[in-house]
Amino acid sequence: MLIIGLFSGLSVAWLNGAPAPAVQALEQLAAQAQHQAALARHSGQPMGLRWTGKQPEFVRFEQQRWVAQPWRAESWPTQLSASWPASQVPQVVFTAHGVASAASLQWQWAEGRQRWQWLSNDRLVRIDGP
Repeated sequence: MLIIGLFSGLSVAWLNGAPAPAVQALEQLAAQAQHQAALARHSGQPMGLRWTGKQPEFVRFEQQRWVAQPWRAESWPTQLSASWPASQVPQVVFTAHGVASAASLQWQWAEGRQRWQWLSNDRLVRIDGP
């Protein structure tokens, strides 16, 4: 009985220690943003990040227009929203020379918030808020 109780306690601790879906989604988005910036640097093709009103979307500039790029298999957490307005044009543009212009973004969800700021050298600064 003691062993069963120990395993139950460990299971609950493990479940409580798992990051919230919003935090996991932001981690994945940040990693993909860095990947997109590297692709733009190496290929010379402009890439970008925009907000659809429901989820972030990576785009590539081709044939004089921005084309959406699939990047996430899971759906975006509905409680996680961005301070950007919905747009067909990316708010952050990655180029061969770095971010086209500095940009900032505030993410909000029920349990917290996080501010993102892109610097001209492609560096993404993330600051957790209360």
